[in-house]
Amino acid sequence: MIWPEQRVRRVVLALPVEKGDGRKYGHSLAEIGRLPAHLRDGTVFAAPTFSESPWLVNHATRADCRQEDHLVRVVVPTVLALLGGQARPPVHLLGFSKGGFAALNLLTRHPGLFAVASVWDASLLSDRPPHPQLVDVAGSAARLDEYDVRQNLRRHAATLHGARRIALGGIGTLEADWIAGHRLLEALGIPHDAYRDAPADHRWDTAWLAPALGHLLALEAGFLPGARAREE
Repeated sequence: MIWPEQRVRRVVLALPVEKGDGRKYGHSLAEIGRLPAHLRDGTVFAAPTFSESPWLVNHATRADCRQEDHLVRVVVPTVLALLGGQARPPVHLLGFSKGGFAALNLLTRHPGLFAVASVWDASLLSDRPPHPQLVDVAGSAARLDEYDVRQNLRRHAATLHGARRIALGGIGTLEADWIAGHRLLEALGIPHDAYRDAPADHRWDTAWLAPALGHLLALEAGFLPGARAREE
């Protein structure tokens, strides 16, 4: 975790793309630590890990593979408990690739727990079948449908009308997913920021993290009435 020197104003969960503490695609907290101070001030960054491919779904039958429940019921309460008696700050979601898939799913399924989601090069599986890793951690066709991020955006579109709560960034490897995601959000009338001016390798990288966090802070300021006041 990364803790700010200033008063905590928000928690950002950097969602993983590899199981365990894999570093093939870089290290989220190491890259975040290289960002300019104004993008990190007042923010606790937490990077949860999972023993299996982290699509953040609950397996249909295995009690030991309930990733969504672990994040919602264990990780978030544990991080918030570390703040002691401080007023609960907003909890935001940040991710790319399967972490972007997970962030959008979590926002649709838990709109009262998570405030905004900023994703880059997110895997929306727009032009291909479900990834074999996702099939394994879901465990059934019905569970795959339950976590189809495009269907969840449709199912929960009404909840996301109003303030902007999603930033959809690109472009890395998954350009078709960015295009499909942007078109879907527009068709559903879900307000969002869509931008393509952050080219970078498909890995944790300050090149996309800087704009992604900039958009996250802008979303927070628009969505939460007291966000700007907390910056004072």
